[in-house]
Amino acid sequence: MITVANVTEMRECDRVTIEERSVPGILLMETAARAVTRVAIDLLDSDPYGKQVMIFCGKGNNGGDGFAVARHLLSLGAVVQVHLMGRVQDLKGDAKTNADLFRGTIKEKKKSGTFPASDWSNDYCDLIIDALLGTGFKGVVRDDYAVVIKSINEAIPPVIAVDIPSGVEGDTGVVTNVAVRADETVTFGLYKPGILLPPGREYAGNVTVADIGIPVDVVDALNVKTHVVEEFDAAMQLPKRSQTAHKGDVGHVYIIAGSPGLTGAAALAGEASMRTGAGLTVVGVPKSLNPVLEAKLTEVMTKPLPENMDGLLCEDSLLAMSDKLEWADAIAFGPGVGTHNDTGKFLHLLLAEVKKTLIIDADGLNLLADNPKLLTKLPKDTVLTPHPGEFARLTGLSTKEIAEDRIGLVRKYAIEWGVTVLLKGSPTLTALADGMVYINPTGNAGMATGGSGDVLTGVIASLVVQGISCEQVAWVAAYLHGEAGDIAASEYGQAGMIASDIIESLPEAILSLGGQ
Repeated sequence: MITVANVTEMRECDRVTIEERSVPGILLMETAARAVTRVAIDLLDSDPYGKQVMIFCGKGNNGGDGFAVARHLLSLGAVVQVHLMGRVQDLKGDAKTNADLFRGTIKEKKKSGTFPASDWSNDYCDLIIDALLGTGFKGVVRDDYAVVIKSINEAIPPVIAVDIPSGVEGDTGVVTNVAVRADETVTFGLYKPGILLPPGREYAGNVTVADIGIPVDVVDALNVKTHVVEEFDAAMQLPKRSQTAHKGDVGHVYIIAGSPGLTGAAALAGEASMRTGAGLTVVGVPKSLNPVLEAKLTEVMTKPLPENMDGLLCEDSLLAMSDKLEWADAIAFGPGVGTHNDTGKFLHLLLAEVKKTLIIDADGLNLLADNPKLLTKLPKDTVLTPHPGEFARLTGLSTKEIAEDRIGLVRKYAIEWGVTVLLKGSPTLTALADGMVYINPTGNAGMATGGSGDVLTGVIASLVVQGISCEQVAWVAAYLHGEAGDIAASEYGQAGMIASDIIESLPEAILSLGGQ
């Protein structure tokens, strides 16, 4: 797992390193500057001598980093010009020290307005370095800085952002009005959420995480609860089956799904379950739809259930499935079931009966949103898999509010509801009831296609019955699902791929992770 530190956690790392481990802050700044300088050298074709570099510095420590980079590049023969959003005499601490050590040209902004255009024309520049605003920035970029950032974005030379692109909020990735669009970002110590979440991710370009000397045990002591999943992590969790295994040994999945016009959702979830390795999968559907599902499905079994006058699941449906609730090792509910009041009553009864891991998706989530009291009755081993719209309905928030704090909100509600919440999107986030959040790096825009979420439901259920715990299964499934989506996109392209292509790619994805 790759550790991701929010702004508060990163500041605490710096504080402990400086105050308790006696590592001078100026040394951390120097190490950070050397990391940026290495990336700058690469962008200057490994030969900085005679190259024109413009560095834009703010008045805080981010600007101090910029001055240190300027000094290193100047010593390598580059022609360096620093543009400071203020006066050198007003700088403080390590930023002032590094500004005083720099012996090159400094253009100061001494009054309202910004630098004269003639002072920072980029038509002769080989590289621009953004050291204006750091990870602690929040809100609107004010006028002077906004003018500079807009001009940087209009420039032709490549741009390196120091720690984070200026204008991107460190904890959320939010860009309120303007932010630097970097080709490279060199971030210090640990990943920041703002360069992993949209839109900040798109502004960061290629990201390098630079080790600046923060001791490992200092990071460990913080007990950081946000991580990026790596391939190794997912691979280690994939189930291994014994050579003597039979279909009863590798799990029973029961999927409750479907309504008139939405049989495809039921079929996709069932097929994904089997393709991920479940020994047996049964899809329970309203009885009038059973002939359709029997025609659609071969390996997946079906179970016709009593229905109401509209062909939807109802309270009577539950009585007919008591044997399957006992038989199943995991139960999935929701794909295509509709949001009729009778189906909502069915869900209410189901929650009281289920003693196994329960995955709730799609219309199941909308039914929960219609009756929020049910969120207090969820079994402990429940996985909710909302997309942002469904999550908005569950929480009563707007999708805009969710987009502005995805990590914080998914963590908050996973703790409040006492369940696992997988928030779909780019990237998909998985939050556990203990506050851990896992960021998924796989997947692509081609997966924004009808039925992709139904496939994920089947993958989660299948992995559960093969032995992955409820605490691990959602982030493992998200990684595998995204990997299959990436394989499908490489075969069909993002525009042309459909949900069934993801299913067909699941075996290859499993094999690519070292599975059987």
